[in-house]
Amino acid sequence: MRLTLKITGFKTWFYWVFALLLVYAGSTALAQTVEIGEEFKKLTAAEERDMRAILAQPIPENSAKLTLAGIFGRKVNAAHRLNDEKARETILRQWAIAIPESPSPRKALALLLYDKGERAAAMQFAEQALALESAPTARANAMTYVLQVMYGSRPREETLKMADSTRVYLQQLEKQNQWNENGWRNIFVSGFRLEGIQSSLYRQVGRWQASIDAANESERYARKALELAQRSTNSDWQYFSANDLAYAMSSRIDAYIAAKQYSNADQVLLGLRRLSREVSLRPRILALFYLHAGSLRQEQREFSTAENYATRAIERLTAIGYGPEHPHLLNAQLQLTRSFIGQKKWIEALQKIESLDALDAIVPALKIRLRAPYERGVVYFGNQRYAQAAPLFHIDANNNRKTYGESHFFVAQASGLEGASLWRTGNPANREKALPLLKAAVRNYMLASNADFLENITYRKERREEVFAAYLEAIVNTSDEDVTQAIGAADWIRGGSVQEALSDAAVRSAANTPALADVVRREQDARNEITGIRRYLSGEAGAASSPLPQIAAQMRERITLLEGQRVTLQAEIKAKFPDYERLVRPTPPTAQDIARQLDPRQALILLLPAPDAVYVWAVAADRPAAFVRANLTESQVTAMVSRLRSQLDFATGAKTSNATSGSPNDFDNTAAFALYDKLLAPLAPVWQGKTQLIIATGGALSQLPFGVLQTRAMDAASNSGPGNRPAWLIQEAAIAQVPSLSAWLAIKTIAKSKAAPDAFAGWGDPAFGPLGNNTPRTTTVAASTTGPVIARSIALTRGSTLANLDSLDKPTAPPSALRYADIPPLPDTRDELLAIARSLKADASRDVLLGTHATRASVLAASRSGQLANKRVIAFATHGLMAGDLPNLNQPALAMAATGIEAQNPLAPLLTLEDVLTLKLNADWVVLSACNTAAADGRAEEALSG
Repeated sequence: MRLTLKITGFKTWFYWVFALLLVYAGSTALAQTVEIGEEFKKLTAAEERDMRAILAQPIPENSAKLTLAGIFGRKVNAAHRLNDEKARETILRQWAIAIPESPSPRKALALLLYDKGERAAAMQFAEQALALESAPTARANAMTYVLQVMYGSRPREETLKMADSTRVYLQQLEKQNQWNENGWRNIFVSGFRLEGIQSSLYRQVGRWQASIDAANESERYARKALELAQRSTNSDWQYFSANDLAYAMSSRIDAYIAAKQYSNADQVLLGLRRLSREVSLRPRILALFYLHAGSLRQEQREFSTAENYATRAIERLTAIGYGPEHPHLLNAQLQLTRSFIGQKKWIEALQKIESLDALDAIVPALKIRLRAPYERGVVYFGNQRYAQAAPLFHIDANNNRKTYGESHFFVAQASGLEGASLWRTGNPANREKALPLLKAAVRNYMLASNADFLENITYRKERREEVFAAYLEAIVNTSDEDVTQAIGAADWIRGGSVQEALSDAAVRSAANTPALADVVRREQDARNEITGIRRYLSGEAGAASSPLPQIAAQMRERITLLEGQRVTLQAEIKAKFPDYERLVRPTPPTAQDIARQLDPRQALILLLPAPDAVYVWAVAADRPAAFVRANLTESQVTAMVSRLRSQLDFATGAKTSNATSGSPNDFDNTAAFALYDKLLAPLAPVWQGKTQLIIATGGALSQLPFGVLQTRAMDAASNSGPGNRPAWLIQEAAIAQVPSLSAWLAIKTIAKSKAAPDAFAGWGDPAFGPLGNNTPRTTTVAASTTGPVIARSIALTRGSTLANLDSLDKPTAPPSALRYADIPPLPDTRDELLAIARSLKADASRDVLLGTHATRASVLAASRSGQLANKRVIAFATHGLMAGDLPNLNQPALAMAATGIEAQNPLAPLLTLEDVLTLKLNADWVVLSACNTAAADGRAEEALSG
């Protein structure tokens, strides 16, 4: 079955995914879907029989050296193809003894022993081979063998010097253009090996583009060698040339991964997969193929997939006879450990580290190779072995400091984790050492020069959060520290999609022409689409199922296209927009920066929930900033917020006797005062008397309208008595809740746009099913339906699925699966929007879309045409859905009118968070009249994203 899917945008892609899953679910072809590396071209039975016969042939005595060399060569090649490393080493050593003047066995032994980790013996054979070669091109080839063995075993400066001299010599030979077929083969193979090593050397010092360029050169040389081999009849030559090309492609994958160009790495990986099906490759290369795939998926946060590939690499390497001490097998074990870290499988990760340590008793030299200080440190930290973790992070920080410089991200990450480890030990002497490390790490994290390293790849984000948590705890518990100055760092660590969306708006507003603003938006939209696709592929998308391999490939092709577009757009932006970098990477604000933006009537409060406390800052223009650490755990805050939210919703409170009657719940006055008393009361000297409070928070607190907090305790014995009325915070000051300080500051920098000319646009009372299932669907004024009010919430089992897609034969629908048409109608929203339209003197027949007209498509069309940007007030009145409320819904959404395809794709009618972030607005007010409008977004409880 062949399917071609043209992807035109994230929304189109996302809605087709579910339909494709259903289409493919019953396909027998899917049951045989080939993952990376399962259809390698193998030796035929006849070829394997021939190779074994060659190995079994005795070596004749008293043969001429030329004849003897041919026999040894055929035996070595046979062992190579059979991947019999022991036999190959034995034959090579016999060859080197039998023909001491021959460089060929010595070059082969040099690489074989190098791969085994026997570097000293490898260097000895490589230098012998170089001394024996006299022909110019053969000497160049021998020089690259020496260089290969030097890499990783000699100082980098010495290796670079050898690489430079080899390159000069090779370039001189190429210019002569006088070589026979064998001479050109030596040149091409030498170039392939030299550039591959150079690519690795560039990666070590962070020269990503130079590494990519060298890897590309390595592949170019390898392809030239293969073209030359294919014109000959020498099958061994063809075999080795194809394997060299596979190595060169592997080098490109490594270079692209290091440069975070994952889609490019994916494309090369697919090319390597095709090569493995066309030509026979060494089993070792095929095992390393899994390692490359696993490394790529690890970077993309597809940790379970990375674990699978690492496990399969280990199985293959073990099957072909590699002992547990072999470097390739050790690398696979370390990659498996990294996948455990990503999944927070701390016990499994520790067990793996301890099993590697046990090898020291077998091979003492492994102590250096197995050190991997950063990964070890993370494993110990995750298992709360902080005293063991700290010195490992210290080693890693020093290594990175020598390579990248003092303020580099890698140094900040390692030294910050060293500080966090020292702090977590609880030892006073360790804690004294920890604070300067943590302060320096946080400062360097936030440098503009490190912004490119802040993407949520592999498990960097989790480690950064550990550093910040320790930093805040350390400065709070150190008496001579001014904690108020940590407000910018606290806000910085909370950055998320809502903050980013507002910052994007500020950047677009600052663009000095409409054309430039459009280019900026296109670049931002491409970035958002890439983020959305990657989130889906990483399995972090709420209740979304893993995509099928065919769909995943198309998603990654889309990423490749978008990344190419972004490069072009960014070049145009930077050429025409000098302030672009400063706007997209603003310096975190200080308390003084914030105070300067406040007028005398305002105060700003930042609340940062942490697992064991809530950190709170308050800033005013005319009063000293203040800070408090509130002793409320994350679970306590979540419980109180949940109670208060449920009691604000007529449909969900546990205490109400008739949820559909609209009768209110008994309000939890105790929780309302407790949150105020712990979080805001200690900072009252800063904000009391102000008429407006600007509040930025996250976590569960972002779901709470702070106006319902109470400023004094109520007498439980007379909860509703006239003398004991609630004292609401909203009675003291108007409250504005913002996603973050950075977003608030960004909004204040946005140039004032010309007021929108039209009054109103509204969407509501959507038809969720066929005509007749809901109230009459027209866009004209209709009489209100009588009867109980239907609350805007849906009782759903989160993560329910329409079909059991685990079975690819006969997908089945569970009894509890919800059909889109079953969503209850909301006739009261019709009256609501029509009343707003009358109040604003809007034309309801034109500006209010109801029933079957209230579709997602109509919203997006209004945005594209510019009509939406002409409205001063915009309102949506419908059901609010959270990630997981419908099958495969992975983000917050508003339920819009059915379109007819929801039977195949229940997500198609929804206006999602991704949609909202792309709308072009110039409104003074956007009203979301629905349930869940301040709920968490289902992924990270980010402020206001619900």
